[in-house]
Amino acid sequence: MKKTLTAALTLGAGLLAGCSMTGPGNLRVHEVLLYGGTQERIVWVYGDLRGTAQSSVKLGSATVELRAQVPDPLAVAGTLSVNGRATYRVPTAAVTPKLAVTRDTRGLFDVTLNEAAGTVFYTDGRAWSRLSAASGAGLRGTAVAGLRGAGNLTETEADALSAAFLNQGPLAVAVLNEATVPDPALTVEPRPGEYRRTALYVLSGVRTVVPAGSVTGTVTITPTPGTTAPGTGTPGTTQPGTTLPGSGQPVASQGVRVSFTELASGTNAAVTTSSVQVAATQGAVSALYGLAYGRQTGTPAVPSVTAGSTVVGVFLGQRPTGGYSVRVTGASAQNGVLTLTAEVRSPGAGSITTQAITSPWTLVRVPGAYREVRVVDAQGNPLPTGAGGGQTR
Repeated sequence: MKKTLTAALTLGAGLLAGCSMTGPGNLRVHEVLLYGGTQERIVWVYGDLRGTAQSSVKLGSATVELRAQVPDPLAVAGTLSVNGRATYRVPTAAVTPKLAVTRDTRGLFDVTLNEAAGTVFYTDGRAWSRLSAASGAGLRGTAVAGLRGAGNLTETEADALSAAFLNQGPLAVAVLNEATVPDPALTVEPRPGEYRRTALYVLSGVRTVVPAGSVTGTVTITPTPGTTAPGTGTPGTTQPGTTLPGSGQPVASQGVRVSFTELASGTNAAVTTSSVQVAATQGAVSALYGLAYGRQTGTPAVPSVTAGSTVVGVFLGQRPTGGYSVRVTGASAQNGVLTLTAEVRSPGAGSITTQAITSPWTLVRVPGAYREVRVVDAQGNPLPTGAGGGQTR
């Protein structure tokens, strides 16, 4: 009996030894801690499966399964998938506000960073710049390749994060001291050959303001008989399926492609329901810009609109997070009807999104005047209406 028990214990110890966690070869772990408008810990696990289908490591209190990487915007070269996802992601702790930023109509920034010696980056939703100082007034931005150089991120990690934050409107990102944030380093088993940490504070909805002492004018809108303007009762508004105000110009009547120019796009319109707004006069265009930039205290200069051209605003309405956008990809006209093809983007599963209510919009200018304006998707279906709707790219 004693020999049998001893043999069983020996066998059990051998089995346990065989199941010990060895992890992948060349194990490295990099993490970025996001605070503020996005509260998430994102962990990249690098390694070599050494010819096996899977491996495992312990991250904090969780044992995770590692396999070959999966297609994902956050997947970077050399990393493994974690429990079927490109990265390991868990919430971060809340922190007190660290950053305040405004941008004025001259393109200068006023920045307050409650953190020592951090770098501050800014994006308007399309391109990135690095500010000339971490705090101060009248700061300028220098165009940069996204978040490269932020904390301890590799270039590929910085590129992936930079791309994830685009199309979410104007936001600023400050580099924090990773040693002082509330989330401690993860315990990793087996011990990795390299462990990198980067902490970032994300400020969404950066406002554009009119600088002190600037002279602002008042736009006087002269009504055109029988027309209405964007949300004001003055020239230029239409909803999908209604007629465009007449402008005294010839109405397009051929089924042909129409050139168009994107004037501006953003994510914080005053319009909170889905609509299509049309302006055929200079005054109406000014009112349309007021709607598009209504949640900001400064509106960029309104472009001049020549006689016989039309400006169309496509407003998606209110959305619960960042990551939504709309852009016009094509235009055609037939029998006085202008049809715009629009692409609506919404955040995919697992996307990094700022936790702020947004109202995406775009303004385009087209030559000619039209009795009706329609907006459709790539399949020719009417653009979805109603707050909270949306379309996956």
